[in-house]
Amino acid sequence: MEEPLNTAPCGFFTFTDDGTLVAANDTLAGMLGYASGELVGGRVESLLTLASRMFYQTHLFPMIRMQGKAEEIFLSLRSRSGESIPVLLNAVRKEQEGGVVNQCALIPVRNRGKYEDELLAAKRMAEEALRGNEELIRAREELELHARELDQKISRLEQKNQELTRLSTILSHDLREPIRKLSMFSSLFTQQDRQVLSATGQRSLDRIKVQSARMEQLVMALQEFVSLDDTHEPLDEVSLGDVVDSARQLVTERTGTMMELHSEQLPVLQGRRRQLMMLFFQLLDNSVKFRRPEEEPRIGIECCLLQHNTYRANTGRYHYTDFARIIYADNGMGFDNRYSDYVFEALKKLDPNSPGQGIGLAICRKVVENHNGSISVESEPGRGTRFTLLLPLRQ
Repeated sequence: MEEPLNTAPCGFFTFTDDGTLVAANDTLAGMLGYASGELVGGRVESLLTLASRMFYQTHLFPMIRMQGKAEEIFLSLRSRSGESIPVLLNAVRKEQEGGVVNQCALIPVRNRGKYEDELLAAKRMAEEALRGNEELIRAREELELHARELDQKISRLEQKNQELTRLSTILSHDLREPIRKLSMFSSLFTQQDRQVLSATGQRSLDRIKVQSARMEQLVMALQEFVSLDDTHEPLDEVSLGDVVDSARQLVTERTGTMMELHSEQLPVLQGRRRQLMMLFFQLLDNSVKFRRPEEEPRIGIECCLLQHNTYRANTGRYHYTDFARIIYADNGMGFDNRYSDYVFEALKKLDPNSPGQGIGLAICRKVVENHNGSISVESEPGRGTRFTLLLPLRQ
């Protein structure tokens, strides 16, 4: 690869129709945490997150083959460390050395949301300053033009995100039926014809049943996670105390595990009841799953009201309003605090053999962020885990 392209300020890679990477510049390798040339020979799907991999297989690659190109495609790359990196991608299909390859260039857009918020805030401030000022009318018109262009770009990005969400939802629904049939037929075979199988065949059939049940649980968890993007659920006045009581009862019914729960009085806030129920169900379920052996889960919930800045991404801007700070602590197994960010990522587990699908805390974070709040965690092996939630009383 020529040096200017190899060190260009954008990622660049080439892949064949079977998905093999035949070229990748140093910029892309560095962006993903790989050494120069290490990506070549790998699979293009290995660069993508799960959702983007599905989008690539069902939309992006067919588009490149049919149209010969793709422009301004929003994807998320997966770095060597597991970090999700949002990018915009352009692709073109070309003949090369008697064959056909697909060339892609991409740029990271990590600060897109921050820049959009800053531009929109600047527009509002400018409109107030320009009102009634004859000398600045032209500047206001130019700003409005830029705002319209920005709005168009935001709309395109939102549309692409909605397409990804719809795709994930469709795949989740379509996957459940064949998995259900696989489980049903394997169970039926076990009941009627198990005796005709060898010991090896019986073990294989048992593995099929276990893996199909695991896959069904995973698809259901993904459906639950995707459902959090539904903005149609109305806001309501929600008593967090009632939510915690209901979540505790549900966890006890599903797990058969009793727990000792001490909670201070929790406030009533404006929120989405179903999502807040999911939040505390996942926290309580997490405490039950990762309790210390032979010890009943003990959970304490503390709460206080405070003034907190509603601006999160736009540094330098301040608007203080009432928040509830909730401290949720248990006496469970705990974990190394180095993984305090990692545990909130979807489908990530510290122990592959632990129960669950690795999506519970990702649901917690998404619910809190949907309510314009924040969640963090502190933990220590053998000393339990402590979550800090900040939730605004009004949306």
